Amino acid sequence: MATAPSSAQLASDLKGSNVLLTGITGFVGSELARQLLELGAHIRAPTRWPIDSPKLAELKKNFDGLPGDVTFVDADIRSEEALARALDGVSYVFHVASPFVISSPNPAADIVAPAVEGTAAVLRAAGRHKDAIKRVVVTSSVCAIHDCNSKQLPSAPSGRYTEADWNEVSTVEAEPYWVSKVEAERTAWRLAKELGLPLATVLPNFVMGPVAAAQAAAGISVGFFKGFLEASAGPEGKAPPSGVWTFADVRDVGRAHIAAAVVPVAAGKRYIVSARRSTSAKSVTDVLKARLAPLTGIPDGQPGEEAEKIDPSAVETELGLRLTPVEDTLADMAASLLKHGLALPAGADAAAKVAVGHASGEEGVAKA
Repeated sequence: MATAPSSAQLASDLKGSNVLLTGITGFVGSELARQLLELGAHIRAPTRWPIDSPKLAELKKNFDGLPGDVTFVDADIRSEEALARALDGVSYVFHVASPFVISSPNPAADIVAPAVEGTAAVLRAAGRHKDAIKRVVVTSSVCAIHDCNSKQLPSAPSGRYTEADWNEVSTVEAEPYWVSKVEAERTAWRLAKELGLPLATVLPNFVMGPVAAAQAAAGISVGFFKGFLEASAGPEGKAPPSGVWTFADVRDVGRAHIAAAVVPVAAGKRYIVSARRSTSAKSVTDVLKARLAPLTGIPDGQPGEEAEKIDPSAVETELGLRLTPVEDTLADMAASLLKHGLALPAGADAAAKVAVGHASGEEGVAKA
């Protein structure tokens, strides 16, 4: 088993380092930014939002007081030229940005092409500075391992998916997001080999966990999870989501990116970040009702068959991560949404709902 990198080791590698981080305005990107800033990194964050945007100013406020700093860069991540300019003097590249869109009238153009083109631009721009860049870390997904319905069978004798597996069955017509992750990651590996770049990829499962900033909470993960707190899913919008999912904690995803950037053995490797066991809707609501007082009135989710289908052991043995228990992931995500006023619990009266919007969050974790 590899020796886990200590906080001191990570800080030593990243303190004062210039890093490029795409996707800082997203759920994963904002959490990764928080962790990098805690280690004292200097982040350059390409964004298509106007540099003087109030949203960027509010996002930056969430990082006040942390040792590192953020500089926003006016750059489209599909522009190799703009990225090459931003990469001058950068030691580490974290490419997190990618469309998280499940369907579209034109999926090839709207979902697959942006993911592939953005990844290609980042890698090619990095190739211009390869003598200075210590590691490129690209966010892929378990969607690049298997398809939506697990028709892609695991290759391991254990019957669990590992980093050796590639999704070869998803189609653009049926599962464009899955295809986008496969094609973007394959593009990253091909260009890294051609350009001589040290690459690692991180493959999260369905990402949940606390939001680092309310301004970065507009994505699918947060919208999905709000369905449990507000019972806003179902045919009539009055029930929690139904199904069985395998989750990853956003904090673990961030830690995996950082470890993949600095641990020597990580170069040339893929790393799954995922709970081992899937979680049913009933288990989600059971945790939320047991752990957070404001959520005792939410409806029960439907039970479902839970199973161990994936093996995340490489991220534990090689990068030294201790994965967060799913119960903590769910409870902490709910508490953060309540704290930021991003969800109104089902079953709460009007006065309670108003209070939630202004709560500091302490009441939300009274049962934790």
